[in-house]
Amino acid sequence: MATSTAVKAFVYYSIFAALLHFAGETWMHMLYGQFLPMLIVDYIAISLVLLGAIGFLKLGWGPGLLCGGWGFTFCLNYRAFFWRVEAMMNQTANDVIQNTAYILGVALLFSAIAFLISVIVCVKHERAAD
Repeated sequence: MATSTAVKAFVYYSIFAALLHFAGETWMHMLYGQFLPMLIVDYIAISLVLLGAIGFLKLGWGPGLLCGGWGFTFCLNYRAFFWRVEAMMNQTANDVIQNTAYILGVALLFSAIAFLISVIVCVKHERAAD
């Protein structure tokens, strides 16, 4: 199946977003520290998106792994964002938590859109395979 220019652009966006996520998570970890299992789960999400994108572009894999990676990333962003929103509502959030909530809100929006696009790509890819 030929891959459209729009799908390729989305896959390249996915690679860029995963690398940005990796840099941001690593920077935050170095700056503020976090419980290592929480960093590792972010690295798992990043790996899924990268493997899915590279596999789709270079190895001819279907878009399922990329979709799964974006779904997992969206769920992580959702949980992380609303944990901080809850702290803000309870007035227990410090400046770092509040600033992180704003960043995560943007990340949540972008990951939701990317997850939706990846689902559409999966459905179209499956229909084209039939």
